Amino acid sequence: MASSNASWSLLPFDLVENILYKVPVDSLVRFKSTCKQWCAFLNDKRFIYKHLELSREGFLRVHDHKLYQFINLETLALSSLQGPSDITSMIHCDGLLLSECRFDSVDKKLAVWNPFLRQIKWIEPVNSIKGHYGFYGFGYDNVSRDNYKILKFCNKLGYDSVEIYEFKTQLWRSVHYSHAYSWYAWFDEAVSMDGNMYWFAERLNIDKSITKFFILCFDFSREIFKETCCLPFITRDDDWVIPHLSGFGRDRLSLLSKDKYGKIQLWVTNNVTDEIVSWSKYFNMTPPYLPIISCGFFRNMTFFIHKTNMIMLWCLEEDIQNKNIYVNVYEIGEDVVEKQVETERHRWCDQASFRSRCYVFVPSLVPVPE
Repeated sequence: MASSNASWSLLPFDLVENILYKVPVDSLVRFKSTCKQWCAFLNDKRFIYKHLELSREGFLRVHDHKLYQFINLETLALSSLQGPSDITSMIHCDGLLLSECRFDSVDKKLAVWNPFLRQIKWIEPVNSIKGHYGFYGFGYDNVSRDNYKILKFCNKLGYDSVEIYEFKTQLWRSVHYSHAYSWYAWFDEAVSMDGNMYWFAERLNIDKSITKFFILCFDFSREIFKETCCLPFITRDDDWVIPHLSGFGRDRLSLLSKDKYGKIQLWVTNNVTDEIVSWSKYFNMTPPYLPIISCGFFRNMTFFIHKTNMIMLWCLEEDIQNKNIYVNVYEIGEDVVEKQVETERHRWCDQASFRSRCYVFVPSLVPVPE
């Protein structure tokens, strides 16, 4: 103990701090037991969020609704993690995960957890919204970074309702909601970014026919829905497979789409806080550079744009000849495809292989709100 305290005092504080910003979260968790000074410093809110801002994305893979694996894309190391079971959906925000767990057709709960801190909080869904179509959002009030909130949007027999759970009060409350038109959000194409939620959504006519696609946002500070931008390059016809949405640089969105001929396009927005948000094409890729993504598996994939401006892509691949399913990570640029790591493989007959999902995830020291 004396040696640890001495080492702390011999080094300039700024040097210690800069070193710790580069240390991965799993190592910092172990450092907390070194001495009281280390523990206090690593629990300091300013350090926690600064370290989070400097951290890089990785992939968190969920297999069979209960097995977790983190893929560090800097080192390509694979780490097994513990978490809740029977999850059906998950949203990442600041290293925290909001998971919906369905134990049967009726009984379901929400879990907010940090897999690296091994902290979890169970939240009962509000009774008025059980058993109806709905989706969740997870973010925070920009006035107070640690004021995390959960959104539940529910459609009950044609009537829309919005409920918010605020951790500071530990209560659900209703929020006034009105909208000029009907819409439907793809709950599995959602991104929590800079405190707000973004969904790939469809605007509906009175007869429920689709008129256009757009990006729907929920602002947790103002507690309102708003339309961020439209998607003029995506139409409801046979030419396009449903695109995938991701964040880009903490203040922009990116979208990966593929047509029936195998052509892949990557689009990005300007800053989502700008008065007018629009899309620009990042690059195109055409076969045979990307034979790995078959039409059937394009839906089961996750991506983000890496600091190198390349796409990091997690996907399932089918080997028809050997009857295997491969779970791989690729680095992709324009006309460049490089395999990074194979995380797992299954036999085609193993139905659990179809129950693999992946999420973009940034490990953090942010504690689960009490």
